[in-house]
Amino acid sequence: MEEKKKISRCKFCHPFMGKNHDEYHCVAGGWEDDKVKEVFEEECENCEKYKSKYIEYPIEVSAIDNKFKDDYSLHQCGMLVKIRPCGEEYGGKTYLGIYLGELPIGTFISHHPDTNVLTVSAHRNPGIFVPELKKIIYGCESWWGEIKDVSELKDISDKDIENVWYVQLLKSLS
Repeated sequence: MEEKKKISRCKFCHPFMGKNHDEYHCVAGGWEDDKVKEVFEEECENCEKYKSKYIEYPIEVSAIDNKFKDDYSLHQCGMLVKIRPCGEEYGGKTYLGIYLGELPIGTFISHHPDTNVLTVSAHRNPGIFVPELKKIIYGCESWWGEIKDVSELKDISDKDIENVWYVQLLKSLS
């Protein structure tokens, strides 16, 4: 496996979509415009402020802080939802679903170098059971919304999706 360049691992260097799509901006001095500078690989290799954005081993761990508590759900478990999965195999159909809560789909792990504490927490996403499909569809792979009234049992249409603010933003950028 080829080792990533130091510049692409630095937490202060961010890719910048310039002419060649290979430029990096360094924010080690701060995020203010006058402190952000374009950097090249050689500069990053010799930078005193270099800090990896990844956990690089070996590390010393003095404690492990497990944070797997679910206390931030915006919706009530068991509520009925309408859900339109994104996969082509669903043919753009909208289904009735049951919101199960924020379910773990992965893990976030961070290491605080000053205290040597490793923090482990769940990466969560809304889980919705779709009885007709006999499976759980996650919020990140669908369009969904709470059903508050029987009149809301309509399909999620292409027009509904087009009116979502971030879809409009992405279309305006491309």
